[in-house]
Amino acid sequence: MFQSPYRRGADDGFIFGLYLTAMFLASIFSGAAPLLSLVSLALMAGVPGVIYMFMKRYDRRTGMTASFPMFWMQGVMIFFCGMLIAGTVLVVYMKWLSPDFVLRQLQSVAAMKGSIPGSVMDDAASVASSMIENNFIPTPIAIVTELIMLAIVTGSILSIILGAILTLRRRATRPLSPQK
Repeated sequence: MFQSPYRRGADDGFIFGLYLTAMFLASIFSGAAPLLSLVSLALMAGVPGVIYMFMKRYDRRTGMTASFPMFWMQGVMIFFCGMLIAGTVLVVYMKWLSPDFVLRQLQSVAAMKGSIPGSVMDDAASVASSMIENNFIPTPIAIVTELIMLAIVTGSILSIILGAILTLRRRATRPLSPQK
């Protein structure tokens, strides 16, 4: 049965949302368990492979008839729906489970001020210090909103690239039709 790329992307987005949640939580808790930073890094590096797998599976389900725009729209929906799920978990964590999380992150960056003078890290530390001094601490909703927008833009670009690869690979492996 044919499924629209919107529906397929939403269904895959649920699974991808769990994937992103695991990636974000591994990153958050890597301070307590350093091995989790490797897990988070591996999950980040695996994003293109996971999206490619979703797209390839969709192509097989459509009988190898999915077009480039269908792949692209599926990818956008995967990222949008996935980030909604992961974003909800992040908001719950930052707002109710660890309400001082954002402030602690800013303080840890600000503590690096002067450690490497003239570097990007020193600039970031200065900005973090100013944010704390001026009580300009972003809310969890603001942070997650920015992450959702970032994921949609980068996910759209990744979907364009992967959709093009899938479309071109299919054309390259398709036998030439006899000329009349």
